[in-house]
Amino acid sequence: MALASVGFISCSEKFFEQYPSNNITEGNFYQTEDDFNQGVYSCYAKLKTNMSFHLTELAYRTDECILESMAVSTQDRYDIDHFAENASNGIIEDIWDAWYNGIYRCNDVLDHMAGKEFGKLPQYKAEILFMRSWWYFNLFRCFGGVPLVTRVVTPAESKLVPRCTEKEMYERLVEDLTFAVENLPAQRSSEVARVTRIAAQALLGKVHLTFGGYAEAEAILAEAMKDTKFGLEKTTADAFNVNNKMNKEIIFALYYDKTLDYGHGYWYSSNTSVEADRRNPTPEFLSIFDKADNRYALITTYRQVPNVSNVYAMAKWDDTYDATYTTSVGNDFPHIRYADVVLMRAEALAQQNKVSEALTYMNQIRQRAGIADFTNTDKTAFIKELGMERGREFALEGQRWFDLVRLGLAQEFFNIDKNHLVFPIPNSQIEIVNNNNILWQNPGF
Repeated sequence: MALASVGFISCSEKFFEQYPSNNITEGNFYQTEDDFNQGVYSCYAKLKTNMSFHLTELAYRTDECILESMAVSTQDRYDIDHFAENASNGIIEDIWDAWYNGIYRCNDVLDHMAGKEFGKLPQYKAEILFMRSWWYFNLFRCFGGVPLVTRVVTPAESKLVPRCTEKEMYERLVEDLTFAVENLPAQRSSEVARVTRIAAQALLGKVHLTFGGYAEAEAILAEAMKDTKFGLEKTTADAFNVNNKMNKEIIFALYYDKTLDYGHGYWYSSNTSVEADRRNPTPEFLSIFDKADNRYALITTYRQVPNVSNVYAMAKWDDTYDATYTTSVGNDFPHIRYADVVLMRAEALAQQNKVSEALTYMNQIRQRAGIADFTNTDKTAFIKELGMERGREFALEGQRWFDLVRLGLAQEFFNIDKNHLVFPIPNSQIEIVNNNNILWQNPGF
């Protein structure tokens, strides 16, 4: 007890000493250009918390994957898969929290930029606005209108921010992404995962398509396709080649280094070598492929993982373990590829009844896949086939659900009512705000 008393006196004296004046706090951190660069890094880092939702949950929302039975640990995914989710779904709540945390990080950096001047400030601001737009766009696609804030707000203020209108969201995304287009560099730096101008052009094009601005989408996508530094790889498989990461087809991707940041585990691995025993991708989804399609093998071919019994890695997401961290792989997850730009341009043209011209772009992708050209110039037939073509090209890349909704195909395809085109607002958020005039639940939930 005596020794403890001495220790307490010694520690208590130090406890009341002030910290050195050079300790980092939010108030004194954002001073130099490098400080702001670190702030931009913090936003990029948050993007990786989106991975599971885009890779896994959205695949179960569609016909790509199915969860035939549930356990306690998989009920939330099962409900999303079977259009039975409710406002207490933990996956939906987690993604709301993660995306708004990303938006908070962006707003925090932007707030500290006010009144500052340095050489790379426009670029850093453009990167931040691109990422904030990415999160808000995905929130809109998942939930409809959501609270829209462009600065850091207090908890009390946040309860007074109402759900935005469709017009308000569209205008905000267009303004922010236009700034990004004008201020992002055209070429990649040595930090290859940082976004460039074409990423903002492509995302702006998809925003226009989602909100019905087809002429605007055509214009910005045509501008993006003038950038000769980017283009289609010889095959879709080449775009996913781990020995050629961040190649000319990859426009915006989550970048992993299996040695430096420990990478990740295998995506879409299987514990059976028997193709007939695998249910994902589902037979229903595989039925939209012609067996001659060279993309078919990417999601049906598996390689046994060396030195691991009964684990087989899907070709599309295949990589080898790191030599040091022997349970890590480092393939990247692309959110936007050049093939997306090509097919979005086809969509923009078709929606303006320029189907003959749209065929040219869709058939570029089909020719690369080794399948016959589509020749039907009927707009309805073209849009339906475009939905299937995007499914084949972007299989298991988190795009199919949003594609079918945007193209107006989801209700008929999945036999659902319009209420299920969005997810419920998390009940935890409804209870925090406790005002249905500010944050109300989506119909049907």
